[in-house]
Amino acid sequence: MEQEDTSVVPEQVNEAEVPTQPEQTTVVPEQIVLPDQSVDPGFQRAPADAPTVDVETPLGTLRGSIEGELQRFRGIRYATAARFEAPTPVEAWSGVHEALGDGPMCPQPKFGLSLLALPKRIPPMNEDCFFLNITKPAAASETPRPVMVWIHGGAYVNGAGGGQIYDPSRIAADGDVIVVGINYRLGVFGFLPIEGVAPANLGMHDQLTALEWVKNNIASFGGDPENITLFGQSAGADAIAHLLAVPEADDLYHRVILQSPPLGLNVGREKLAPQLSANFVAALGRNDRAADPRIAPVLDMLHAQVAAMKGLDGDRLTSGMPYAPTPGVWPIAPASERAERLARRAPQIEAIIGYNRDDFSPFIDAVKALRVAQASRALRPLTEPVTYALTMRGFGTPSLRLAAELDAAGAEVYTYRFDWRPAGTQWGACHCIELPFFWADEEYWRGSPMLGGVKWADLDRFGRVLRRTWAGFARTGRVSEISNPNFSLKRRRNRRTTA
Repeated sequence: MEQEDTSVVPEQVNEAEVPTQPEQTTVVPEQIVLPDQSVDPGFQRAPADAPTVDVETPLGTLRGSIEGELQRFRGIRYATAARFEAPTPVEAWSGVHEALGDGPMCPQPKFGLSLLALPKRIPPMNEDCFFLNITKPAAASETPRPVMVWIHGGAYVNGAGGGQIYDPSRIAADGDVIVVGINYRLGVFGFLPIEGVAPANLGMHDQLTALEWVKNNIASFGGDPENITLFGQSAGADAIAHLLAVPEADDLYHRVILQSPPLGLNVGREKLAPQLSANFVAALGRNDRAADPRIAPVLDMLHAQVAAMKGLDGDRLTSGMPYAPTPGVWPIAPASERAERLARRAPQIEAIIGYNRDDFSPFIDAVKALRVAQASRALRPLTEPVTYALTMRGFGTPSLRLAAELDAAGAEVYTYRFDWRPAGTQWGACHCIELPFFWADEEYWRGSPMLGGVKWADLDRFGRVLRRTWAGFARTGRVSEISNPNFSLKRRRNRRTTA
């Protein structure tokens, strides 16, 4: 008897039909996809008149673009995979593959977080989304350049490794480094275990496969495969925290930067996953079309993904990222082995770990007990200390605990807190507030509500300091301490003497 083919042909997603992520939950979004945005097939492509440059890699020739002082290679395939299957590394090819435009981003719901509500273009979505981008200085270098691999955030349900929100031009140019951004499967496609159907942690498999591609091929772009720094924000930083305890990743990176990892929002994942899976299967089964997750249309999957989240308790900090890595399922360490694995890895790495003073402020309305306080002027002064307390519980204290754990085991560790609070906004030094300082695309970030009325020149002046600080760390593993009212960066000294 022939086995039924349950694989799916990658499906192009019509953005207008994509469901919206519920804003009242405590998910932590970065890539914002709004209902009034239009898909632009030319999104983040090389200018038509840009000169091209060919690079010979061990797999074949890639053609990128020369854009001013940078060379850019977009939409580089690193793997293939059918739905719910582990990624297969891309095979060698003949001829020249063009790398002149972003690949599609992985399927995801829209998200309407007000403080980042920017009416910008978005790329198409497709299940075949196994792509990465490389940006490098065009000038020749006598020595291989440091490599910085960006793992995007988005609560494991939103985001992409490219696009305007994460334009790497300024980091690469100001820091004289090579920047790589990667896609990985999200939501039900990458992080929902369904018994007998879908394994857990496929998105983490994707990350490892992308990192292996970088390790094996980055030398062709002038990068140093022995000097790779992983940096990520929010869920991206959370993913890096998991990778620290994955022995198979040890040779794939040498330093890490964790920006606002929501380590306190993902406690008890093992208990949450079965409920989420049951909710999803039930929601998908209510659709008149195919109810089998292996063959259901992408849009049906996304609608069921959102419905499954609505069935969870949105007030619990532990449900802050329902779609997330599951401990104890490869490659993620069991909770009982995590400390031992971190202690083994720590002496070989350097780390920067930090958070924003008001990280939790965009999600405060998700806590029902605070809605009354927000509604009453007399009680509004109570919101700020509660925001700080929840920030520390979800972001600050767990980040500092991880820093102390790595430091005690022999890592070189720096910690930071981002305190910049623009005038004219209610969110303060909120989650994502640091992103425009690093990913300095003025066209994208101009008018962002969380930035208030700040002048771009003022923001970018300090942004240059931060970009060079991150790049300097990627180069040497050492940075100078910074102490000012907007940002503090300090070196922990438990294990290593001052250089």
